[in-house]
Amino acid sequence: MKERDKLITDNMGYVVTLARQYKSDILSTEDLVSEGAIGLAKAADKYDPGRGKPFVTFAAPYIRRSIETAINQLKESKDVRSTDESLPIGSHNSYTLLNVLEDKDAVKADAVVEENTLSEDLLRYRDVLNEREQRVINLYYGIGYERQSMAEIGEVMELKRERVRQIRDAAVRKLRKAAKAVKD
Repeated sequence: MKERDKLITDNMGYVVTLARQYKSDILSTEDLVSEGAIGLAKAADKYDPGRGKPFVTFAAPYIRRSIETAINQLKESKDVRSTDESLPIGSHNSYTLLNVLEDKDAVKADAVVEENTLSEDLLRYRDVLNEREQRVINLYYGIGYERQSMAEIGEVMELKRERVRQIRDAAVRKLRKAAKAVKD
């Protein structure tokens, strides 16, 4: 396990402890933990053990800032009401931009599980993928490398972003098919 991943895994309990200190009508404790985990990951990326500071002490401000930023952004967005013309006049519907817009930076709850499953499948069934598919999957999911966007992978491999997406999707289908064949 990479040192960064170990720091994150070993300190998730601390994130839960900090998240429970916040009371929010807007975010559940699970959401607060998710936001704190984002801060923890940022701290793990920037941590230098050579400076002699314990990781938990270093990470605490990142975790708190991430949680507080999420709460503040949601509070601000709650004040902005949607102007959906399909709502009846005088409706007390509480639609906000938050209900309509997807946060592209937020970690999806099932994304971590899917990534872990794909990592395991890749290691187990890597021989079903060609070299290019393996490289795209490794870069996209951060397996053995720092995670990269499709655009970044495209630059490295001299491919268009859409082509990288197609290769990734084909590789994922092959991995799932190989995993399913073994289970059946």
